[in-house]
Amino acid sequence: MVDQQNRFVSDASHELKTPLTSLKTAMEVNLRNKNLNLEGSKQLIEDSIVEVNKLSRLSDGLLQLSQLETPKENLKFEKLSLKKIIKESIGQINPMARQKNILIKDQVKDFPINGSQYGLTNLLVIILDNAIKYSNEKKSIFITSKKIDKKIFVFVKDQGIGISKKDLPYIFDRFYRADSARAKKDSGGYGLGLSIAKKIIEVHQGEIKMESKLGKGTTVIISLPVFS
Repeated sequence: MVDQQNRFVSDASHELKTPLTSLKTAMEVNLRNKNLNLEGSKQLIEDSIVEVNKLSRLSDGLLQLSQLETPKENLKFEKLSLKKIIKESIGQINPMARQKNILIKDQVKDFPINGSQYGLTNLLVIILDNAIKYSNEKKSIFITSKKIDKKIFVFVKDQGIGISKKDLPYIFDRFYRADSARAKKDSGGYGLGLSIAKKIIEVHQGEIKMESKLGKGTTVIISLPVFS
């Protein structure tokens, strides 16, 4: 446990250092520039805001991971409707989908589940965010569900660029960044989203995995215990 905490602090410190160094360097260089004009100053401020926003997203992600270490104190579990969780998640992410003319098709059958509404909604938003981010314009994302024995399965299938075989085993690792094809489409993330998603699923005693082919798309498979 102590080793995991030490590694977490070390990883977090490393990730925080990069944008902070970039921000500090840009400011120092421009402060020494005697020819810096109003337009240059505005550009410096705009670039600095971009870096600050990145730091904000990183700190939010680190906070979520920290809170999930003590889920009983931070998550309220109750009987929930899977359909309502999916609907709320789509509602939150739809503005992003509309920017790329991506259609999210909700084909989910409703099942009762036991969990945290905040946690499960956040989980689906993370998955849908990735599906949209790594899909080209005018594509579709399909969400389906089914019950097998004592488990509820949710499938989120996109038509995106896919994930290489070498990256799949590590895709849920904290701070992991996939290959260059996905990196080019990345909007400043730090590889925390999917690790948060996995932690949420573990807290709910479920499982999450991915199936993917480069150029064909990705399917995220989530399983949760049936409500009892």
